[in-house]
Amino acid sequence: MPKTAPSAARERDPDARKERIMAAAGEVFARTGFAEGSVREISKKADVNVASINYYFGSKEGLYREVLLAAHAHALEQQVLPELSKDPEVALREWIHFCLRFVLMKRKAHPVLGRLMAHEMHQPTAALGELVRLVIKPRFTDLIGLVTAVGGTSRTQTECEMAAHQIIAMCVHFDHSRDVVGLLGFSAPEAEADFSRLANSIADMALYGLTARRPKDAKTRSSKSPSKTPPTP
Repeated sequence: MPKTAPSAARERDPDARKERIMAAAGEVFARTGFAEGSVREISKKADVNVASINYYFGSKEGLYREVLLAAHAHALEQQVLPELSKDPEVALREWIHFCLRFVLMKRKAHPVLGRLMAHEMHQPTAALGELVRLVIKPRFTDLIGLVTAVGGTSRTQTECEMAAHQIIAMCVHFDHSRDVVGLLGFSAPEAEADFSRLANSIADMALYGLTARRPKDAKTRSSKSPSKTPPTP
């Protein structure tokens, strides 16, 4: 049976109605997470009936997916993306600045996105896979390309992927472990000068690790897997 609009009188500005639903859903999902988010509460906040959500988004899951992806798109629009055509070392430094800024600034500049992702990390939904495929993986692929270009041919693909994950870990640590970092006496940067200093410190460490001469036994150690030693009788 084909879908019909909930109310012809209210369909004069469908785009505004859809945006109103998404704004209300963002507030609710950010506070409660997807599982506890109430479609009735969302419809009440948006001043629409429940049928409107199914009409525009197909389901609660469809609405959540749209909200999560739109929140990331909006945040990324306000970021300066690294120029991959530059010298690889310069581009990698820019990528680290981009990543750290996005991670640290989302709580203040995009509080809904920050809380949505906190819920998503604690209780992943089906939307996470699509978020990774459409938003995160393309930028991670860019990072691997930069790491490979900086590290040269002496590193395997697996080593480059591990290095890319390590770079991201250095950035997200200051957000995911913010409270612990603070208790250890180091505050996450808020001023631009402090932010740049931290980003450059991470970039320096990454670039040094990728370009420095590797220990003689590094290749041997990376290719070995732990061997099982039979118990001594």
